[in-house]
Amino acid sequence: HVQMSRIFKDSKTFVDLHMKKDENSTIAAFDDLLKNTNNNPTNEQIKEFLDNYFDSSSELEDWTPLDYSPNPPFLVTIRDEKLKSFGKNINDIWPTLGRRINKKLFENPDQYSLIPVDNGFIIPGGRFKELYYWDTYWIIEGLLVSGMKDTVKGVIENLIQLLKKLGHIPNGSRWYYQQRSQPPLLSAMVSLYVRESKDIEFLKKNINALEEELEYWLDTQLITFNVNDRAYTLLRYYAPSEGPRPESYYEDYKDAQIFDSPERKQEFYTDIKSAAESGWDFSSRWFIGNDGNNKGNLSTIHASKIIPVDLNAIFANALQNMAYFQALVGQPRKGAHWAYLAKQWRNTIKDVLWNEDDGIWYDWNLQNEEHRKYFYPSNIAPLWMGVVDKSLIKKNAPKILNWLKGSHGLDYPGGVPTSLIRSGEQWDFPNAWPPLVSVIVNALEALETEESLQMAFEVAQNWVRSCHAGFESNRQMFEKYDAEVPGRVGGGGEYTVQTGFGWSNGVILEFLAKYGRKMTAKDNA
Repeated sequence: HVQMSRIFKDSKTFVDLHMKKDENSTIAAFDDLLKNTNNNPTNEQIKEFLDNYFDSSSELEDWTPLDYSPNPPFLVTIRDEKLKSFGKNINDIWPTLGRRINKKLFENPDQYSLIPVDNGFIIPGGRFKELYYWDTYWIIEGLLVSGMKDTVKGVIENLIQLLKKLGHIPNGSRWYYQQRSQPPLLSAMVSLYVRESKDIEFLKKNINALEEELEYWLDTQLITFNVNDRAYTLLRYYAPSEGPRPESYYEDYKDAQIFDSPERKQEFYTDIKSAAESGWDFSSRWFIGNDGNNKGNLSTIHASKIIPVDLNAIFANALQNMAYFQALVGQPRKGAHWAYLAKQWRNTIKDVLWNEDDGIWYDWNLQNEEHRKYFYPSNIAPLWMGVVDKSLIKKNAPKILNWLKGSHGLDYPGGVPTSLIRSGEQWDFPNAWPPLVSVIVNALEALETEESLQMAFEVAQNWVRSCHAGFESNRQMFEKYDAEVPGRVGGGGEYTVQTGFGWSNGVILEFLAKYGRKMTAKDNA
């Protein structure tokens, strides 16, 4: 009733409110309201009920990380004065995005949709007022550049706390997100932290939890399928649960009306949630049109019928990390088990997702049994995640670069677009998303040829200049940008663009730390 009344423009607003009274009396009061109004309360009556029983205040409080420094050492390495001041401005945003759980929530946790965690954390910004799973990877990259190792440790501990509570890491730290996860980057985060801190004790304490997460993905998201009469097993995004997403209830309900049967509606809800689990909500990448193409709209979304390159690259990397972690904590036999699985995963990625003719990896369409031959930055995720054999990289680097250049995906002035398709969805053209720009840069670096290293630098410099231009005119960082116009904010999707912004700041800091010695704010031509 509340969500369909559209009292709030954004469906997320309602599910983020907390109850002033206990659940039973709140439900009883709402039942009374429905009884007294013949199941048809006016918006005014619903508003009055919400005012009496719900509140938006006080679940979080501002938190300045103790290890925050206004002048982190990396700034010294940035040669260009304009970019140095940009780096300092970005670093200054961390305290504005720091939050911790208000003590009140611990007293009545049942009255909140927020899942309590013990340590302070960094929120993405805007409408995203909680801890998010995959955002945290790029946030952590930035925090480490800023020298904030303790904050990083606390944030990872929060994710592990969620994992222990739910058996997996939810999309974000809200109860309504518990039915789905997000790209499993936890072990990659731990790897970044341990590399920087050498904190082996932390590893020893948490290694069982890290294993538990891998087991969760192996138990719930595995699918076996045939390619050329051979059986292969890989992961896909799959989030089957009843009904619309609580935080986008109205949107999902409305979009499902195109389907006649309850079964088709439910299938749609599962695919919408599976796409949300990918982090790419939404994209032509998950559309399967009549002839298997990526044309269509949300009604043709079939995320659970697609084997994603990035998910399997991230997972192969997680398996490799686990083998390494076990060796570090003195459990080489356990490590060997994970190393064996990692090798298997790498081989399957090569056998199924690599396209020898085109010289690139593609998602696999289970429905039509074919590669999805379209440009998405996720295509080169295996290089980013370090799950490609060195010999293969050497042999195929020219081919991969040719594919990238031929796609023209790297030719835009405002960043690398998420696809070359204008679908109106936010994970499509012309939007450029910071994490995917980072994936491209790191993948190009992994090719280790003179040309690829130069391309990596150019993509990074172009991105920093774009975001810098946007920052100069708005004094803000956005969650996404427009690849066609440097510094212009991205659009599309189900909500207005958000500022802050966690991963955008992380990627800028990553690039400034990596290339600050030679990067310039603009061409000296």
